Amino acid sequence: MCFRPPTASATKKCPNCGTENPSLEIICSECGAELPLEGVPSGAPSMPAAPKPPGAPSIPGTPRIPGPPKA
Repeated sequence: MCFRPPTASATKKCPNCGTENPSLEIICSECGAELPLEGVPSGAPSMPAAPKPPGAPSIPGTPRIPGPPKA
């Protein structure tokens, strides 16, 4: 099976003013707004954070004094 890598577009559209900019630009040549990153659609959720490491084990409480025997 053959997989083709996604093709990069030659331009990026500015989310602020709609101007088409060269794909390697990071700032819009018309309005100066920041352009979206390659391969990440605008409005896409960011990657989730790494899980927190587990906490240290807790110290068990003191043992209870046994009560009277049950009949």
